[in-house]
Amino acid sequence: MVSRESVPGSLSGRVPALIENGELEKAVGLPMDKETSHVMLCGNPQMVRDTQQLLKETRQMTKHLRRRPGHMTAEHYW
Repeated sequence: MVSRESVPGSLSGRVPALIENGELEKAVGLPMDKETSHVMLCGNPQMVRDTQQLLKETRQMTKHLRRRPGHMTAEHYW
């Protein structure tokens, strides 16, 4: 998956957009839902925040914390 350049055979675009339009799930062949998924986000802090917000609003996923298990784990990386 790349966000800027176009590479044959790979997804292109921002992660939140690829989740929102269903392209990521289609490419992987698996649904992304809170009952069966745990999402690991790593990358640009804005992408991480945008994706967490999207998953919270559209799929009712919550952050995973030691004291409260959830559906998303994140690292900010530059």
